[in-house]
Amino acid sequence: MSAQQAETSRPTAEEQRPRANWKSWAGAALGLVVLALAAWGLKKISGQVTLAAVMAEIQATPTHLIVFAALSTFLSYVVLVGYDWFATRHLGYTKIGWPTLAAASFSSFTMSHTLGVTILTGGTVRYRIYTRVGVKPADIAMIILLCGWTFWLGIIFVAGIGLIVSPTLAEPIREWVPPALEEWTGALLLAGVVGYTVFAAGWRREFRLWRYRFTIPDGRQTLQQIAIGTLDLALAGGALYILLQPVAGIPDLLTFLVIYAVAMVTGALAHAPGGLGVFELVIVGLMPDADKAGVLAAVALFRILYTIIPFVLGAALIAVLEARAFRAARAIAADPPAGAPALPANKH
Repeated sequence: MSAQQAETSRPTAEEQRPRANWKSWAGAALGLVVLALAAWGLKKISGQVTLAAVMAEIQATPTHLIVFAALSTFLSYVVLVGYDWFATRHLGYTKIGWPTLAAASFSSFTMSHTLGVTILTGGTVRYRIYTRVGVKPADIAMIILLCGWTFWLGIIFVAGIGLIVSPTLAEPIREWVPPALEEWTGALLLAGVVGYTVFAAGWRREFRLWRYRFTIPDGRQTLQQIAIGTLDLALAGGALYILLQPVAGIPDLLTFLVIYAVAMVTGALAHAPGGLGVFELVIVGLMPDADKAGVLAAVALFRILYTIIPFVLGAALIAVLEARAFRAARAIAADPPAGAPALPANKH
């Protein structure tokens, strides 16, 4: 069912003024705490590994592993298009073509992966692209929310499965945590996913946010979200896992995917560009038996493949799209359609 937006009255200047609340202050405080812990952890790591050792590990990485990791990265970005496909279809925009969906997905995700602050960076890109094909601004906000929720469903589902099937995440702190901590945590995460899916299947009433009305995805659609989010996480985390193969002491794949999920979430909470520093700290810290130089070398290569190269390509794509839009606007201004009002002459 598509979302519906009622007409709203124009807000006053006072209403438009942004106001901080306890949630924004709490989010900022949490980000500072995470960054402080990351700085402390990285300082400890820096005393245990040298830049020369990391560079040597990078140079020693087999070429075929880099190629396989690049292929896994490419497939993960292909799957990311499914986020926008699902969100636009749920809202009733069934005529948006795949080229537009791919452009919006790839360019927005590359910006948010590198720069952080997803709503501001990736949201702005989606707004520029989707408004050109007739998507309402309020629906664009809902697209961003649906994409985010798809990501979280995949994260929670993979973490739940991983903690139950391969419960070794808490080995470094086993003496301080109760037995079966991972299994119980995984069961709670999976119970949350199952509970939400059942709720989505049975709840078909509209929600209302101010004057905006919407329905949540139904049970079948929620399963689609879980599948998309899980496949994305498996391919992205799998790319890093491939690069880690030469490193001694790495865990099994399911355990690593849980570690990767924790690193992604922690990096997002820190609001640092691309989770820089925080992501590395979590990956290294949750694999205490792995060679630190080798892990940091793999993460550096992963950032090149998953973040830097796509960011450059995404920026180039945005430049091309903006140039096309500018030329189209100039063409319309120079030769307006029949019946359109003439533009006033520039007197300056």
